[in-house]
Amino acid sequence: MKIIGNKNALHTPEFHKKKQTERRIRGALISVVVLITIIVPIFVLRNSHFLITSIEIKGNVVTKSEELESIITDDLAGNYLWVIPRSSTFLYPRTKIQNDLMEREPRLKFAQVSLLNPKSLSLSIAERTPSALYCKDISDVFSPVNCYFLDSSGYIFSEAPAFSGGVYFVYSSDPNLETSLRSQYLESKKFLEIDAFIKSLADIGLYPKVFVFTHEEYHLILSNGAVIMWKETQNLNQIYSNLSSFVKDSNFQKDKNNLSNIQYIDLRFGNKIFYKYR
Repeated sequence: MKIIGNKNALHTPEFHKKKQTERRIRGALISVVVLITIIVPIFVLRNSHFLITSIEIKGNVVTKSEELESIITDDLAGNYLWVIPRSSTFLYPRTKIQNDLMEREPRLKFAQVSLLNPKSLSLSIAERTPSALYCKDISDVFSPVNCYFLDSSGYIFSEAPAFSGGVYFVYSSDPNLETSLRSQYLESKKFLEIDAFIKSLADIGLYPKVFVFTHEEYHLILSNGAVIMWKETQNLNQIYSNLSSFVKDSNFQKDKNNLSNIQYIDLRFGNKIFYKYR
């Protein structure tokens, strides 16, 4: 079959006008689709029904709700790209809120943010519980000053009031930690071992008051002012065994005042024990 046509018809004004109209219609449709694609999501994201306006906080005992709300409110303020609210249910900065809470409130051990409903945020927290003190000045072991609370893992998280010295066991260091607040006193595993060791000494009649980490050595000050010394690298089980043998030795037990009159017990030289009376 042979198709006969006029090539000049492709260049007629009517043809160009038709194509131009088609392009305009196509462009208009694309513009409408683009506008809808942009405007509708913005409209939804800015709709008041999907903006966080309230915060529910659970788990705080010491930390004030107002302080936590202030941190969250700051993170929800403002917009993305000048038009999309940061408080949008769909785009609120959940991870940033959690990180900022942990950074600005060292007392917090855990912070979890979630949506309660499209307009409400739920914050669940767990606070660190004071287990002992870290004190910079132990010149008076019965009234140490410049103290901070540390938790059961040895993390220093909050300043402590001056009256806490007689309530909590005291940890210290020489020299003092450069940054006390938000610091780890000792590596967590090591701290737990030391803490358990100190508590076990009551079983053999020794009652520690202050523990000091100094120049690769540990010094433990008892309630009677006596000091027990050993090296950081020594085994705690062996230290306990040596102390138990020393305290229970028949010669030492002859005089009940021996323990109260002891000035120091030096365990830094292996199984040899050096001691001195006042």
